Amino acid sequence: MYFATIFKVCKMLYQLFWFLATCCTFVVNALWLCCNFASVGIPWLMLLLFLVCIGSKFVKLKSPTDDVVLSMLSKNEKQRDANEALFWPIVNRGGAFDAPENSLAAINQCVAQRCQKILLDLGITGDGKAIILHKSTLEKANVNEPMQKLNFNFFDNFNISEHHPLGQLFQPEKVLTFEKLLKLLESSEMTVFLLASQINSTLLEIVRETAAKRPIFTKRIIFCCSSPLAIYQLRQQCPDLVCGLWMERSCFTILPRYLNTSTILLSIVGAIYRNIIAPVIGVSLVFIHKDEFNAQISTLWKNVGVRPIVYTINSPNEKRYFQQVTKTLYLTDSLRSEPQLIFKPKRK
Repeated sequence: MYFATIFKVCKMLYQLFWFLATCCTFVVNALWLCCNFASVGIPWLMLLLFLVCIGSKFVKLKSPTDDVVLSMLSKNEKQRDANEALFWPIVNRGGAFDAPENSLAAINQCVAQRCQKILLDLGITGDGKAIILHKSTLEKANVNEPMQKLNFNFFDNFNISEHHPLGQLFQPEKVLTFEKLLKLLESSEMTVFLLASQINSTLLEIVRETAAKRPIFTKRIIFCCSSPLAIYQLRQQCPDLVCGLWMERSCFTILPRYLNTSTILLSIVGAIYRNIIAPVIGVSLVFIHKDEFNAQISTLWKNVGVRPIVYTINSPNEKRYFQQVTKTLYLTDSLRSEPQLIFKPKRK
């Protein structure tokens, strides 16, 4: 009885040993197979990237000169006073926290506070009319239909001030049209960043025709979107157009979460955008989410001739950091949280 128990234990240990040895052999063989595939695939991948880099030289679009971009971003980016900020903010939708977003009242409020850089949303109606509106404004009004399915007549009676938290402080106001915005720019010194969140052929054709016929467009408007292909198509026919690439917070939103958080994959995609896509399409600016921005990322983008802009910065401490430490332009929803050193009164 005693020897039978010892024999069973030894047999179990022997089987466990061979099971572990089999698992180790399988892992080693799998790693060896991966190494063989890598040794075969990596050279071809490097060759493919090399051919892509060479081919991009033939389709590369020349970006606008740095002087042109500087003239639109700021009259003078050099420090004129020890107490004055180096970089002015870009106000998102004219200050969505301070006034009805994308409204004429919001634009006038920004100009009154000497902030000349404003980001507005460009949309298209169902009947092909370009308007300055964001889908969030319709959602606040309990309008579930997409903007592309609503005709322009719908917006004749649409009050954009009614559903804003501070709407009672403003007069009723209609949706600003693209044509009215262009007329406003003719008598103003501000620079408008037009962000097109929904890209279609009708919208691109309107932008292309306007840029070709209205000189004020290329002088006062920076076209922004998240589609490199759309920017490339526009700049092919309008090489003087200054464009900005909007980088979504995550480049892998359609992939599983474990891939979405992969630092290696994010680094690879960022390198492709910086070293291949951005130089080919000739963008001058790139919008990066604050959670994916750091000093090294800023340096990498500046090395390829693209100025980074961080979004969305609303905390006063964050604003001081980007103004004085990283010296980076940023997008904000409110001018009320701006550090006092920016909006100091003019000296008489």
